[in-house]
Amino acid sequence: MKPKGTAAILEALCIAAIASISAVPASAQQVRRISYSDYRDKVYAAWLGQVTGAAYGFPFEGKARNAIQLDHTLKVWDDAVVDDDYYYEMVALYGFERFGVGMTVEQLGTMWKEYKAGTWGSSEQARFALERGIKAPDSGSPKYNRWFHTIGSQFSSDIYGMISPGMVNLAGAVARNYSHVNGYAEGSDGAVFVAACISEAFFETNPTKIVRQAAQLIDPRSNYRKAVDFVLQSYEQGKSWRDVAAESEARWRPDYPQLNNSVANGALVALGILYGDGDYVKSINVVTQTGDFTDADCNAANVSSVVGAMRGPKALPASLTDQFHDRIYGDHMGPLKFGRVIDEKISNLADRIATVGEKNLLANGARREGGTLVIPVQTAKTQPLEYFDINDYGSLWNPDWKLSGGARGGAGATYLIDDVLVTFPRDARPCLLERTVAITASNAKLYFEAGAVGGRPWRLQVMADDDIALNQGIGSAGAAPAPVAHIPGAIEEQEPQPEWTPVTVDLSAYKGRTIVLRLYQWAPFSQVPGPAYWRKARLE
Repeated sequence: MKPKGTAAILEALCIAAIASISAVPASAQQVRRISYSDYRDKVYAAWLGQVTGAAYGFPFEGKARNAIQLDHTLKVWDDAVVDDDYYYEMVALYGFERFGVGMTVEQLGTMWKEYKAGTWGSSEQARFALERGIKAPDSGSPKYNRWFHTIGSQFSSDIYGMISPGMVNLAGAVARNYSHVNGYAEGSDGAVFVAACISEAFFETNPTKIVRQAAQLIDPRSNYRKAVDFVLQSYEQGKSWRDVAAESEARWRPDYPQLNNSVANGALVALGILYGDGDYVKSINVVTQTGDFTDADCNAANVSSVVGAMRGPKALPASLTDQFHDRIYGDHMGPLKFGRVIDEKISNLADRIATVGEKNLLANGARREGGTLVIPVQTAKTQPLEYFDINDYGSLWNPDWKLSGGARGGAGATYLIDDVLVTFPRDARPCLLERTVAITASNAKLYFEAGAVGGRPWRLQVMADDDIALNQGIGSAGAAPAPVAHIPGAIEEQEPQPEWTPVTVDLSAYKGRTIVLRLYQWAPFSQVPGPAYWRKARLE
């Protein structure tokens, strides 16, 4: 299915949440109470825990897993560098301070553009889109963001749980809405899960209840929910975390092969929360030992935020946290220069998040009694399913064609660049574009352009019913690396220039018949497989 508009989701879900509260007489409402000072301290612990967890997990990101019990970071830091695990949340905080808690997702997108948020993965694609004039939430949609299903939204949504303590529906609604800056579907599901876990952790110390409550916000048909449910069930069956991690990775990595995918990594976050038992050092050890080639720093940061909100500052070992000297500092993130210096106190950021959090609570049914926040209890309500199958790129490219066999990533991916469809087979089977058409005198010729990148050809096969109408190689074997693309909308830093081949297929022999047209992308086994590029398909 095509992605639907997202601007009204936060408003609709928040209205529903508030209506369910206001429908109950005030005297009968169940509430949670937390002193503002305790709330602020737990925000500080969640925020500092996140910063520390990211630094702890960084040496294992995309590399061999942590193999030993570590009680220290492998690198000693003088301060916390500006890192995507919390920088995008800092930009969201700046947005709340500028626009208020009613900030729109489009306004958050303007903050991303101003502060140059977005260095890798779906977040980088979001920045590219924003710089091209595409506004949020479209910057996170599959149409403009090929990595919509990866982890960017998941690791940048901790703050939405921090500003919605004890109100999981509110946390999930806020996270769903703002996650559309840099994600959609599975990517946004990860944002909802993490924010809801943190929200619940302010009042709940049982990891099972935290994970179950948060998971209930996600539709059971979502692969993300299925992955988390498997971890929950396995934990309750008493399986070892190593066995659960291995089984989860074996199930989900073939479908989501990227280092930074949201589904497999989200399952590992759930595993770290459950098997960490609320102990900070144990939790980050578990989550960095779960597998090779995982997004270990992001996962450790998410788990750390949950433990911080659950246990407060005393849970964080000073031997891990003191090295940062209460400072986040830097003028770049990876290769991306900000054009400004970021120099913030960790404690000050936490205080400011708590200030925004109080405003968010008061705007959504909570109240303050002296120094205490009185927060309505919310029963988790499942959000509407948000779904986009990777093969839906076929109909998004051209509604006359149906795509199958596309890959989400890994050796290659399927995505859209304006009017160009890029495909790559999910496995040894080919990608297929298919349509049924009645052939007449006015549409007896099929035209399209097929492209390949240098040195990575593929075989095009056109089938008319069961007849082979065309069978030819596309692209040149052994060619020099292709220059960057000048396809309208392509990102020069990312997209190679394909070598285009005009294709004409005569279908006049099928006049008066309704036939099934199939366009296959076969990967050659004797060469490095490459993506197929498709454009300008038409029948005339």
